[in-house]
Amino acid sequence: MPKGVKMEKYRPKIHFSAEDYIINDPNGLVYYKGEYHLFHQYNINEQIYWGHAVSKDLVRWKRLPKAIAPDKIGQIWSGSAVVDEENQRMVAFFTYSEHETKRQSQGVAFSYDKGRTWEKYSGNPILTDSREDFRDPKVFRYEEKWVMILSGGDCVLLYESKDLIHWNQISSFKGNQESHTGVWECPDLFPMIVETTEEKKWVLTVSVNDGSPAGGTGMQYFVGEFDGQKFIADSNQEKGLWIDYGKDFYAGVTWNHVPKDRRLMIAWADNWQYRDYLPTSPFKGQMSCVRELKLVQKEKKYILKQLPVKEMECLRTNKHEMKNIKMGADEEWTLCDKKEVLELDISYPIEKIHAQTFGIKISTGKYKAPVDFTQEFLTIKLLMDVSQSELFINNGEVVMSNLLFPEDFYKVKLFATGGDLVIEKSIIYEMDEIMNHPLDGDLI
Repeated sequence: MPKGVKMEKYRPKIHFSAEDYIINDPNGLVYYKGEYHLFHQYNINEQIYWGHAVSKDLVRWKRLPKAIAPDKIGQIWSGSAVVDEENQRMVAFFTYSEHETKRQSQGVAFSYDKGRTWEKYSGNPILTDSREDFRDPKVFRYEEKWVMILSGGDCVLLYESKDLIHWNQISSFKGNQESHTGVWECPDLFPMIVETTEEKKWVLTVSVNDGSPAGGTGMQYFVGEFDGQKFIADSNQEKGLWIDYGKDFYAGVTWNHVPKDRRLMIAWADNWQYRDYLPTSPFKGQMSCVRELKLVQKEKKYILKQLPVKEMECLRTNKHEMKNIKMGADEEWTLCDKKEVLELDISYPIEKIHAQTFGIKISTGKYKAPVDFTQEFLTIKLLMDVSQSELFINNGEVVMSNLLFPEDFYKVKLFATGGDLVIEKSIIYEMDEIMNHPLDGDLI
């Protein structure tokens, strides 16, 4: 084993995790001068910092020293970062959990060296409120001004600014009553071009701290219009749609300033129901893969699609492929055994599915999601990484993300019951386990 490499049992090998201590929400996602920045909540002995990592390809991450530290005002909670081109700097916005008042307020800090060091604004906090929940600022550029969206507990609040310091509230949004199964956190608001129609829509995402389809924390999204002042959801999409139907995809936000207007998201792969009880050491918490978002129109609604970024294909090594295979009723096949990291792509012709139940078996957990069977093919992509699974159905129209803690290696099986079916194509890729190796200091 190379010197300095740690081999904890459940540490993911192609997903980001901190070397030690506790991480949760991704923060400050921004692309600047050739680097993708991933800041994150970092709990070190109950002191909350922003941790920091950078990447050139969204796949290999270099961990950097802690970025923003708690101070006399409070702990440093979630937020965002932007590039202030005019002043040639990065600007970070974060929530203070204030020591004395126990209230939540917003602070700002500046970096002139690509995020390596930060100088907090002497007038912090820049925004206060009497609300119990007032946190998680996401800032973005809109024409000639800056806009901030943040959590107000049962709604999101929108503010505007010309100078990134002085902010005025312009509106709020709360969906309808069916959207409120828990407190809203970590909001995001961004434009997207609808595939095939080239129509421009706005997507508002929120993390809901209870009541997701699989139980506990989850994420919703709304599609509508934003005119620089108000977000208005389309009349048939006032109830949020779920971004992920698994247990472990939360606090996801998107990168600012990404080249070619790609919309990239990463989330905390965990759930507040059991975060403190995970059987991992010396670290707790890990991130999802980076996903590229697309917006499509389907049955008069707009659907957010997600797939792992194409950059992850560089991790593929050995390829095992089957084509046009008939699977009999009540058969079960083991596709692979004793693997910790893999990608599986499988395609079923819908008209040749006669089975009552079928699919991929990797563990005993069962979660439900609505799936469209009116298309020509049902497609499934599965990413498995030691303690983490991400399932993408029909090119990412439906996604399930879950943590798994097997006693031994995975056995990935295909099964069909109550009838036969045809598998048009099944491909398994073994994956280069990049997190097993120390990152080269010259990488970034």
